[in-house]
Amino acid sequence: MALLKAWPKSSLNLLVFAVMLSGAPGIIWIEPPYPVTLPGGNLLVNCSTDCDQPLLIGLETQLDKTQEDNGTRWVTFLLRNITRDTRLLCFANCLGKDQMFYGTTVTVIQLPEHVDLEPLPPWILVGQNFTIRCQVRGGKPRQNLTMALLRGSQELSRQAVSEQDPGKAAEVTFTATAGREDHGANFSCRAKLDLEALKLGYQMSSAPMELHTFALGTPRLTVPKLLKFGKEETISCKIDKLFPVESAQIHLSLGGKSLSATVKRGQDTLWATARVAIAEGDRDGQWELTCNVTLGDQSREVQSNLTVYKSSRDPVPIVMGVLLALGVAVVAWGIATLYLRQNLRRGSYKPQTLPLENRVPTKGPETGPTGPRAEASA
Repeated sequence: MALLKAWPKSSLNLLVFAVMLSGAPGIIWIEPPYPVTLPGGNLLVNCSTDCDQPLLIGLETQLDKTQEDNGTRWVTFLLRNITRDTRLLCFANCLGKDQMFYGTTVTVIQLPEHVDLEPLPPWILVGQNFTIRCQVRGGKPRQNLTMALLRGSQELSRQAVSEQDPGKAAEVTFTATAGREDHGANFSCRAKLDLEALKLGYQMSSAPMELHTFALGTPRLTVPKLLKFGKEETISCKIDKLFPVESAQIHLSLGGKSLSATVKRGQDTLWATARVAIAEGDRDGQWELTCNVTLGDQSREVQSNLTVYKSSRDPVPIVMGVLLALGVAVVAWGIATLYLRQNLRRGSYKPQTLPLENRVPTKGPETGPTGPRAEASA
């Protein structure tokens, strides 16, 4: 019998069946070979032998038992209120042979009590890796307990539980990459106590959680640099690489006040346009224009300055006129300077001063005896 006990249980069952067919005496077995029960449960066990006329068939155990039925080669026992794993030992006394034994263990299984999925981030960027954590309490035997990650009804991954103490919560982590197809999908964890040898399986799932994924680019503002009082201009803001477009909102504001904008949505694109005008009573100078795009708990914002002026003339032509006048003055100054330098460089030019002796006085009217005075005397 020592040799038989060293064999795997599945092989041992085949051997027992083969020996029964051959008629060779000296074999005893238990049904079911791998007994399991829930805590506090009852179990019917059959001890059998191939002896033609066994003297005694019995069951040794610490559990509360009663004999339920018997035949020539078998006896059934009812085990009550099984609360822990317990060893069972069937024996048989055959005439002219040593006592035979066959043992097994009744396993008290524990179903998974709680399966929890750790809260997911509100929004996850498309292409970004994220971690999903699942916890299970209860579940025994732990070597038969696994945890699976599900998207809807599709199983994405499965792992064995490493924590073997049923009194402790076991945690399993999964790493996933966020994709567009995951947006709006329900994720959950499922713990499964799989007893394949018994063709039994118990499973429990967590409450599902909805996952949100997104893609969000940078908005771009298109605005005029100058705005005259009373004149109306069009401004616009556009953002690309946006997903999901239908969940995004776009807002335009000028000087802290919201603008009434026309919003359009395209494939991965969102844009808004608005007409703006500054009344005469408002201030001139710099005005701040803001475009804000929100998607769930995410937002992107861009700003630009708009210059408002009051002059009746366009400031650009005025500035151009001033620059032109300055240019003409500079050119005139340059010409005058060049002319002066050229005159100073002429060596032949010297101012001339005439001597006094060479100066000829100018003749006046002649005076004398015959002049007018003489005539007056006469």
